[in-house]
Amino acid sequence: MGTPGRRQLAMSRASGYAPGMMHGDANAGGPVRVPRTGGRRGRAATLLKWAALIGFVSCGNLTCSREKKESIERLNAGVDFAKARNFPAAARELEAAITLDPTNHEAAFALGQVYADDKKWDKAIDAFSQAAKHNPDDAMYRYRLGQAYFETDKIDPAQRELEAALKLNPRLFRAHWYMGRILKKREKYKDAAMAFSEAARLNPRFGKPFVDLGKLYYQWDYFQEAVSVLGQGAQNARDAEDLTNIYYYLGMAYDGMKQYKQAADAYVKAIDARKENVEARLMAGMAFANAGDKENAKKYLTDFKKVGGGNNPFNIAAATDRLQKLDSE
Repeated sequence: MGTPGRRQLAMSRASGYAPGMMHGDANAGGPVRVPRTGGRRGRAATLLKWAALIGFVSCGNLTCSREKKESIERLNAGVDFAKARNFPAAARELEAAITLDPTNHEAAFALGQVYADDKKWDKAIDAFSQAAKHNPDDAMYRYRLGQAYFETDKIDPAQRELEAALKLNPRLFRAHWYMGRILKKREKYKDAAMAFSEAARLNPRFGKPFVDLGKLYYQWDYFQEAVSVLGQGAQNARDAEDLTNIYYYLGMAYDGMKQYKQAADAYVKAIDARKENVEARLMAGMAFANAGDKENAKKYLTDFKKVGGGNNPFNIAAATDRLQKLDSE
């Protein structure tokens, strides 16, 4: 597929992705406009983690068999172990719960979360599949199964499960983000942009869709759109990893516009958000040099080399070359 045109990439109401979303300025084809507040319902949907996963399931003596009661007891014990991040013990208890009662979809879902938190995605797929089999109308079960498929690069089933999850609950902002990543892989750039936009709209504090949407605009030289989207992300996001990526790509967008002072400031904020962002030191030094600020250029380029230059010989050589040019000026 060729490079999408400006209107093709812009978010218009004509897209096939999830009609009814907020797309920004439909006439101008501009970037998403995210409200400063809101998204609480979307966030609440994904807080179904260990503290609020089940709230300790119980059943009365007249309604539960001995196996079901013991299954629930093992489920609650497994959740306790998972909250303490004792994943092996949690898995042991939850697997026992499922053996006692194969229809215990809460235990299967909890087991899937244990394996997902431990990055054992193939096992997570098995557990989430069992949960969804016994309760297919639970949007979170379908979302987490879609996520696990995506993480193992099984794109077709990932898209199927995420679409099912969003049909059940259109406010699952992380599901929209994963859909955007799938659509980008499929080179459906306009639909990917809309999915990222909807994820950002539903939860402005979730920074990852801002990063992905900004990168999408930057990739096609739409620097002003990238600045607008990433600037909104910088105002709303809270996670340090998200913020360092937001500011890094914001700096790149300003670099593309040859606004080197703004680029340098953005790279410095990327470093402030996460000190381990070594490459931002290089980019800050280069931007300060282009802006004519030799003192700060030398500072950040030297610092980049002192911390090892990310073990990238090409970047280290680029920093060395720029420092030599600054010394000769």
